[in-house]
Amino acid sequence: RVCSRPRMDREQAVEALQLLRRVVGQARDDTTLQNWGVIWMLHGFTNGLGFIGTNVLMWRGYTTPWAYVMLWGVILPVNMTSIFLLKSRPAGAWTFFESMIWLIWTSFIGAALLATAANYLLGFSLVHLGPVVAVLSTYAFALMGGMMGKRWFLGSALFAVVAVAMGAFPRFGFILLGVAWGLVQFVGGATL
Repeated sequence: RVCSRPRMDREQAVEALQLLRRVVGQARDDTTLQNWGVIWMLHGFTNGLGFIGTNVLMWRGYTTPWAYVMLWGVILPVNMTSIFLLKSRPAGAWTFFESMIWLIWTSFIGAALLATAANYLLGFSLVHLGPVVAVLSTYAFALMGGMMGKRWFLGSALFAVVAVAMGAFPRFGFILLGVAWGLVQFVGGATL
């Protein structure tokens, strides 16, 4: 006697495989985003303090770049080290979200460094750089909004307001930027 089992046709198999990929992929993305959430909360603190420290150095009259290079020469390696330490926990295969997060933030850092060099070579004071960094922040968080959801556009909008406020209140510009970075990164990280 032949047992007749229901057979899955090709279309059903493809649908089942797609569903399985979505479920596994979403679990990986959730783990990735939770890891990045902790990183962003930490970076909200370090970056916020870095921008506030930049403002303090300006108030103290530092006009050459070396004091600022030293400040950010400590913050950026601390940030990168924290990424590698917190991301050392295995979470499966590399995903689209992870690739995009790296692309957005390494592009942001590169653009900010290029803007800093151009600002210096043009002979502009540091106060002119602040709104440019705020505009780059606006753009980076808009990209995050396009990738990860509408709530990231709120951070982008806050940086847009800060860019204008930095032009209106240049004496406190980097403090405004530091508070915005601290707030946006910490809240963004907490939501992940």
